[in-house]
Amino acid sequence: WRNSRTPYLSAIMDAFSDPYIEKIVFNKGSQLGGTEALYCMLGYAIHQDPAPALFVMPTLDLARYASRKRIQPMINASSALKERKPANEDDFAILEMLFPGMILTLAGANSPASLASRPCRYVFLDEVNKFPKFSGKEADPISLATERQKTFWNRKTVIISTPTMEDGQ
Repeated sequence: WRNSRTPYLSAIMDAFSDPYIEKIVFNKGSQLGGTEALYCMLGYAIHQDPAPALFVMPTLDLARYASRKRIQPMINASSALKERKPANEDDFAILEMLFPGMILTLAGANSPASLASRPCRYVFLDEVNKFPKFSGKEADPISLATERQKTFWNRKTVIISTPTMEDGQ
């Protein structure tokens, strides 16, 4: 990753390591690097400041795709991240990866069960404009995900979205 191609993302990614910033919201146009910035922030957390993390995509299928095609290849391509990869392949699964001091869970906003019962310090929410308003009888997916952070005083939430209508929906 080189910020020289997308210098506008530098401040957004720098905010992730700022201890005084709890929530980052990036409302952007399509294909401007928002998801890549999320991956970079996730990589920073794995390497520099590990803690339980929840990465939420609009659907479980997209979460699986992101894991197989983007996140796992990123980890394998970076020597710093690869050395934190678990030796046991079972601990490096599609929707859950264990690193020293960190469990990364990938979830779909369309699956309330995948958003529940996991305390996490980091919550990464990608393309929230495509999240369902409610997950069955549960609360909305953003509330379900951020509820997992209550026990962390140093929690960090990153929300990325590309609005599809004038009202931001």
